[in-house]
Amino acid sequence: DFLCISLINGFVQLRYNLGDRTLILESLQKVTINGSTWHVIKAGRIGAEGYLDLDGINVTEKASAKMSYLDTNTDFYVGGVSYLHLVNPMAIASEPVGFQGCIREVIINNQELQLTELGAKDGSNVGDCDGTACGYNICRNGGKCIVNGTTFACRCSPHWAGNTCNQSVYCLNNLCRHQSLCIPSQSFSYSCLCTSGWVGRYCENKISFSTAKFIGNSYIKFIDPNYKTRDLQFTTVSLNFSTTETEGLIIWMGKAQNEENDFLAIGLYNKILKIAVNLGERVSVSMSYSKATFCCNKWHHILIIQNQTLIKAYLDNSLIISEDIDPHKKFVALNYDGISYLGGFEYGRKVNVVTQEIFKRDFIGKIKDVVFFQDPQKIDLIKSEGYNVYNGDEQN
Repeated sequence: DFLCISLINGFVQLRYNLGDRTLILESLQKVTINGSTWHVIKAGRIGAEGYLDLDGINVTEKASAKMSYLDTNTDFYVGGVSYLHLVNPMAIASEPVGFQGCIREVIINNQELQLTELGAKDGSNVGDCDGTACGYNICRNGGKCIVNGTTFACRCSPHWAGNTCNQSVYCLNNLCRHQSLCIPSQSFSYSCLCTSGWVGRYCENKISFSTAKFIGNSYIKFIDPNYKTRDLQFTTVSLNFSTTETEGLIIWMGKAQNEENDFLAIGLYNKILKIAVNLGERVSVSMSYSKATFCCNKWHHILIIQNQTLIKAYLDNSLIISEDIDPHKKFVALNYDGISYLGGFEYGRKVNVVTQEIFKRDFIGKIKDVVFFQDPQKIDLIKSEGYNVYNGDEQN
């Protein structure tokens, strides 16, 4: 399998193969090769159907859905490869040659790649395309970069400050307490995103709870201290939740950093209970249950059992799902790195982006009695990392 974007005789070409045949899309117009004109390419696929857009002019390719997954286990290359013989002969029209020119703002599945020595795994013979100390997008939030000899300075827009204009002027002397986050607002002010155990305008009031209340931009991150001794072929997750919403991520077991990470997830999607599992090879399997309604702050108990590739789900003590997601048992362990999220992810990480649209939004509601791997003790939610989590023990 492969996906390749290249230049062929001045045209942009997208080639991809999901395992059965190679599909080729080519731009309708040539690129300008004067060395100073920037072009925007948007390319990819949804299942077997591919699309290629060059400067707003789109080409699509409808294909049979016989194959729908892109199964690749290699590194991701930009501009060239370490050895030309690594290029699949079907991925290009002629002998492979490295790209000559400038590339910037590479975004893969809504995440921008850092094309720097700190962001890339490896590389060679790559120079600075800007030719100055400024480079691409080094001044944030509308700031203007000014070359100053071999260094640079940023002239920031009115509401931003700092060396690279990444600090809100409203947060420079903020009153947020107890490691809370200062969030600038559009009303020329700021709000405080409180750490777990604190509430109030400036996170000055200490609270305690056993039931966590999530309000839509909340999350709890739990690090399993016993992860290295777990038998990851057998996983159980048990918790109680209540909500008035039809969308929301309840729990995500996994690092959630890239699509290669294993995970087990539970949430609400379009009014139904959805469970998604990925045990390896970036192939996630989703299972849904639509015969229940979740409203009116009514409490529900959910239990998920993973026995290698057999997934069972119980809702309010009734078996609702029993599915073997891979009878061949190619991958049987949930290597989730001991990290679990409740309600959402860190500030700035949108649920729909991180989960690649498996779930749409943060959870709004309450969660309690969380137990992993049949441990004798429930997780003490208030002692875990988290932000914007309230006391859910109260009757409101």
